[in-house]
Amino acid sequence: MRLQQIKTKDKKINLRVWISAEIIPSLWLFAYYWMCIKHYYQPIHVIMQYAFIGCMILFLMIIKSKRDVFDEFAKETLYKTNTICLDIAYIIMAIILFNAMFINQTAVIIGYLIAGGIVILSVTRAIIFCVIDSEGM
Repeated sequence: MRLQQIKTKDKKINLRVWISAEIIPSLWLFAYYWMCIKHYYQPIHVIMQYAFIGCMILFLMIIKSKRDVFDEFAKETLYKTNTICLDIAYIIMAIILFNAMFINQTAVIIGYLIAGGIVILSVTRAIIFCVIDSEGM
């Protein structure tokens, strides 16, 4: 088992932890969608929505700034993981499309399915990366 690490200014971050941390923005996106479609209006919800968006943008900027310090093995592992996840994304979106065509769902439910699909895809990406990385494929 080979551990790759990203060097930061003060600490080293395990690459598996870094990939797993990318799940958090997808969960925030799901929560943001949930807050946007609520049927009752409270002024605090608008403030919470802007706070969620601000945190998500800040978190994505931090992740992106730590992203480009990889070795060749990590780049290859990420490439394999992203290729597998693209196929999974096609399957998830096809399931959502067929549900929308044949069951005649509302836009709110389709939005939940898409946001949930993004969460499932990000969790699956982290799991696949950890499996490929631990086996050294």
